[in-house]
Amino acid sequence: MNSLTWLLLALFILVDIVIIAYFIKRFVKKKNEHPPLRQRNRRQRFLHAPEPPAVTEPQSPAHAIAARLESSMPSSLPGMVRQRVLTEHTEMTEREYEWRWLELKRFFVMCAVLDRVPMFSKAVDEIWHEMLMYTYEYQQFSDRFLGRMLHHAPNPGGENIPMHHERAWFDTIYVELFGWSEYSAALWGPFFRVPLPREELEEFRYPNSFVENERFNQWTYEHIPEAAIAIDTVTNNLKQRLIEAQDSPDHETHGKQKVNFGNQEVLLAAAVYFAWYHADDYANQMVPDDRFAGKNSGAAAVMQLLAVLEGTTREMPRAATTAGLPAAAVAVLLAAGAAAAVSRCIPRTRAANEYTSLARVLIRSY
Repeated sequence: MNSLTWLLLALFILVDIVIIAYFIKRFVKKKNEHPPLRQRNRRQRFLHAPEPPAVTEPQSPAHAIAARLESSMPSSLPGMVRQRVLTEHTEMTEREYEWRWLELKRFFVMCAVLDRVPMFSKAVDEIWHEMLMYTYEYQQFSDRFLGRMLHHAPNPGGENIPMHHERAWFDTIYVELFGWSEYSAALWGPFFRVPLPREELEEFRYPNSFVENERFNQWTYEHIPEAAIAIDTVTNNLKQRLIEAQDSPDHETHGKQKVNFGNQEVLLAAAVYFAWYHADDYANQMVPDDRFAGKNSGAAAVMQLLAVLEGTTREMPRAATTAGLPAAAVAVLLAAGAAAAVSRCIPRTRAANEYTSLARVLIRSY
């Protein structure tokens, strides 16, 4: 590249920085004045939400471990947490709190089944934080439920570390244990946007898959019979779905129809099938049918945009428009796309990397 090209590139970046700084200033000001759009949408959704169901249905593989959780809870703890949360968060309705409390208990059940369960919901994590304030009662609960301390794991939302595999396992096991609902998706974010890793699915083609797979909680499997029941059932069901996927004769043309998110068996079968045959196009295959369109969390487009950020910046501007992001994020994404275009001459420019990092921060705060 000659000196003139370098000069034009530097000028372009300088102008972008000025424009981006202006939009970021406006974005931060608005964010301080009003709650994030995602939070406002969630509150609106829970205004007319039904009463939350039980932690599990009787036929769930986790029904026994859920009963153990309920009996392990000190009688005074739920009421104390409820009062503390609603006092500290006056904008929260009782119905939204009830759903958050339900999802926290389901998260604890997941911790008894899986070895590593990231906390993917800031809204649910807020309840966990308040629960931890009652140290003695929380210790009692942990000892009774798991036989050891259930340590708090921070919400990964602010980190720049991809957790695609963890999220894929979370989605699959969650739906296996509890089913799917739009209100759960409103708190956890959209389900089934990333596939189970094929190399891990391979292990479930063999009888001793649990021994070889480190995703499941070996300690609870050996010490808590209720957890062992859940783990055995989940792994056996996963093996059966994988066998059915491999035996399917129409995997080349399968997937023309959208997925029924209201049917637990259909949803899980589709999740395994498309992870096995169409991992590269998984998000486009796992599209809810018309009855559930738009209910797999309003943040779906934003999550897809984050996936774009982990790969290429080429589709950023179009994805930003689809996600309905604020002007600051769109400006950054456009700059990242332009910088990436320049990178055809300068491989992966520093400017493109910096714009991408900044855009990721803005989107996660959206």
